Amino acid sequence: MAQIEILSEDERNGGWVFDTQILDAQGSLFAVTLSLSWADYNLWSSDGADTPGAVAEAALLFLVSRMPSEEIRTSFDASLIRRLFTDTDKVIPGFIRRSL
Repeated sequence: MAQIEILSEDERNGGWVFDTQILDAQGSLFAVTLSLSWADYNLWSSDGADTPGAVAEAALLFLVSRMPSEEIRTSFDASLIRRLFTDTDKVIPGFIRRSL
Protein backbone atom coordinates (compact mmCIF):
# COMPACT_ATOMS: atom_id res chain seq x y z
CA MET A 1 0.00 0.00 0.00
CA ALA A 2 1.22 3.50 -0.80
CA GLN A 3 2.17 5.98 1.89
CA ILE A 4 1.39 9.69 1.65
CA GLU A 5 3.34 12.36 3.49
CA ILE A 6 2.09 15.94 3.69
CA LEU A 7 5.19 18.12 3.61
CA SER A 8 3.45 21.49 3.77
CA GLU A 9 -0.03 22.98 3.86
CA ASP A 10 -0.80 26.48 2.65
CA GLU A 11 -4.25 27.97 3.03
CA ARG A 12 -5.20 30.03 0.00
CA ASN A 13 -8.27 31.83 -1.22
CA GLY A 14 -10.87 29.12 -1.75
CA GLY A 15 -8.94 26.22 -0.24
CA TRP A 16 -5.49 24.78 0.40
CA VAL A 17 -2.34 23.74 -1.45
CA PHE A 18 -0.36 20.75 -0.20
CA ASP A 19 3.16 19.74 -1.09
CA THR A 20 3.22 15.99 -0.65
CA GLN A 21 5.19 12.92 -1.48
CA ILE A 22 3.92 9.48 -2.39
CA LEU A 23 5.92 6.37 -1.55
CA ASP A 24 4.31 3.68 -3.67
CA ALA A 25 4.19 -0.05 -3.00
CA GLN A 26 7.28 -0.59 -5.19
CA GLY A 27 9.34 1.87 -3.11
CA SER A 28 9.36 4.72 -5.64
CA LEU A 29 8.99 8.27 -4.33
CA PHE A 30 6.95 10.91 -6.17
CA ALA A 31 6.48 14.60 -5.33
CA VAL A 32 2.96 15.93 -5.87
CA THR A 33 1.43 19.36 -5.30
CA LEU A 34 -2.30 19.03 -4.66
CA SER A 35 -4.82 21.87 -4.52
CA LEU A 36 -7.97 21.17 -2.50
CA SER A 37 -10.92 23.54 -2.77
CA TRP A 38 -13.37 24.14 0.04
CA ALA A 39 -16.06 22.65 -2.22
CA ASP A 40 -14.23 19.33 -2.59
CA TYR A 41 -13.32 19.33 1.11
CA ASN A 42 -17.03 19.75 1.98
CA LEU A 43 -18.02 16.90 -0.35
CA TRP A 44 -15.54 14.48 1.16
CA SER A 45 -15.73 15.61 4.80
CA SER A 46 -19.44 16.34 5.01
CA ASP A 47 -19.38 16.95 8.76
CA GLY A 48 -16.26 19.14 8.56
CA ALA A 49 -14.59 17.15 11.35
CA ASP A 50 -11.53 16.18 9.31
CA THR A 51 -8.41 18.24 8.88
CA PRO A 52 -7.79 19.48 5.35
CA GLY A 53 -4.55 17.46 5.38
CA ALA A 54 -6.44 14.25 6.18
CA VAL A 55 -8.78 14.89 3.25
CA ALA A 56 -5.86 15.63 0.91
CA GLU A 57 -4.14 12.43 2.04
CA ALA A 58 -7.34 10.44 1.45
CA ALA A 59 -7.70 11.90 -2.05
CA LEU A 60 -4.15 10.84 -2.93
CA LEU A 61 -4.56 7.39 -1.38
CA PHE A 62 -7.70 6.91 -3.45
CA LEU A 63 -5.90 8.07 -6.58
CA VAL A 64 -2.94 5.70 -6.14
CA SER A 65 -5.39 2.86 -5.51
CA ARG A 66 -6.78 3.50 -9.00
CA MET A 67 -3.73 4.37 -11.12
CA PRO A 68 0.05 3.84 -11.13
CA SER A 69 1.96 6.50 -9.19
CA GLU A 70 4.17 7.31 -12.16
CA GLU A 71 1.07 8.38 -14.11
CA ILE A 72 -0.02 10.94 -11.50
CA ARG A 73 0.63 14.55 -12.45
CA THR A 74 3.14 16.43 -10.35
CA SER A 75 0.66 19.26 -9.73
CA PHE A 76 -3.13 19.24 -9.98
CA ASP A 77 -6.41 20.21 -8.36
CA ALA A 78 -8.32 17.52 -6.47
CA SER A 79 -11.34 18.12 -8.69
CA LEU A 80 -9.42 16.29 -11.42
CA ILE A 81 -9.86 13.07 -9.43
CA ARG A 82 -13.62 13.63 -9.47
CA ARG A 83 -13.52 13.91 -13.27
CA LEU A 84 -11.42 10.75 -13.68
CA PHE A 85 -13.51 8.42 -11.51
CA THR A 86 -17.29 8.57 -11.18
CA ASP A 87 -17.36 7.02 -7.70
CA THR A 88 -14.86 9.46 -6.17
CA ASP A 89 -17.35 11.29 -3.95
CA LYS A 90 -18.64 8.02 -2.49
CA VAL A 91 -15.27 6.33 -1.96
CA ILE A 92 -12.86 9.05 -0.77
CA PRO A 93 -14.61 9.58 2.61
CA GLY A 94 -13.75 5.95 3.43
CA PHE A 95 -10.04 6.73 2.91
CA ILE A 96 -10.02 9.57 5.47
CA ARG A 97 -8.10 8.66 8.59
CA ARG A 98 -9.84 10.20 11.55
CA SER A 99 -7.81 11.18 14.57
CA LEU A 100 -9.21 10.41 17.98
